[in-house]
Amino acid sequence: MKNIVVIGGGTGLSQLLRGLKWLKEVNLTSIVAVTDEGGSSGIIRNDFEIPPPGDIRNNIIALAEKESLITELLGYRFNEGFLKNHNLGNIILLALTRINNNNFPLAIKSLSEFLNIKGRVLPSSFELIRIVGEFVDGTVVFGEKNLVSQNKKISRVWLDGNSEAYEESITAIKNSDCIIFGPGSLYTSIITNLLVKGIKESIKESKSKLIYISNIMTQPGETNEYNLSDHVEQIEYYLDYEVDYIIANSGKIPNFILNRYKKRNSSEVKIDMIDDRIIKDDLVYFINEEKTIVRHDSTKLSKIIKNIIGD
Repeated sequence: MKNIVVIGGGTGLSQLLRGLKWLKEVNLTSIVAVTDEGGSSGIIRNDFEIPPPGDIRNNIIALAEKESLITELLGYRFNEGFLKNHNLGNIILLALTRINNNNFPLAIKSLSEFLNIKGRVLPSSFELIRIVGEFVDGTVVFGEKNLVSQNKKISRVWLDGNSEAYEESITAIKNSDCIIFGPGSLYTSIITNLLVKGIKESIKESKSKLIYISNIMTQPGETNEYNLSDHVEQIEYYLDYEVDYIIANSGKIPNFILNRYKKRNSSEVKIDMIDDRIIKDDLVYFINEEKTIVRHDSTKLSKIIKNIIGD
């Protein structure tokens, strides 16, 4: 059995997991960021003092043996009343935490067992930590929402407060054969995990194959005009180590879709470096015909990962 650990958060990671969960002879562990402060997750974090459940919920759903009515319910978001913007799965994770005497890990395990997921989902930490960012103009902001909303070039990021890594996450990393970073928001989904005390050190100790999956599109307010080299440079700077493989999209995106993204201050991540570590493929997957969204093709990604871990 090969032990694969994926590190990140948000929709990019869950899209990857939907493909990886079907690989045979693989033990899969997803380590998820806990600095999210937006939407339902942010409200639950602030009001009930538990780690933000949103990205954890998304990963659990992605790893479910069957995506059915239950998983659809867990992903349901209310649009009106006092529950407006709240997600049912987040509320269920909160309820399970309280039922289990405020034991958030046990809540995650309970929901995971109920859905019979193919793998494990673990938080990088259980501390209520926040990401802090400094922009090139010297301005410093606290919190993920503020970091993205300023729409300025980020100079550096760090964590505010204690950031001890969750022991099970450390163990999973040390026992891994392959560690995958991304896809996902560069600073707020991937690098925020590397800032947690013990994560980076465990990665170095593991001697695993390290794979970075680059985003297809830039993140508005976070990686404006970043090319592939910018992403890799930042990952390796905060990791303090070089990755072994870089997976990047070489597929074409229609102009009408690129123009729609351009209005949101987002553009294609261009491959601007020549490096033997780069694996290029057409990884584009489109969802939502009315307002097309670009995602990674999870099936193609899983085949590339299978080839790497099989070498």
